[in-house]
Amino acid sequence: MNKKRPHHKNDLKKFIKKHFGSSVDCAKALNVNPQTVYNWHTSNPRGMLKFAPEIVNLCNTTWTQLAGEVLHREEELNN
Repeated sequence: MNKKRPHHKNDLKKFIKKHFGSSVDCAKALNVNPQTVYNWHTSNPRGMLKFAPEIVNLCNTTWTQLAGEVLHREEELNN
């Protein structure tokens, strides 16, 4: 019997979509490869914090909100 990994709602991906429109638009705005943005919401959410100053300046968000989204996603991936 195969066990499927539980589906997580991925709020970090929703955060990116809300503030940038899409992962590709986020990558363009931050001058990174789209694969980098994909990695943030699939395996390395903390990598996004490297761009926290740019994200806070470009989006209507705070450092605290961004860090909370990143830490929440990290917890989802580790459970």
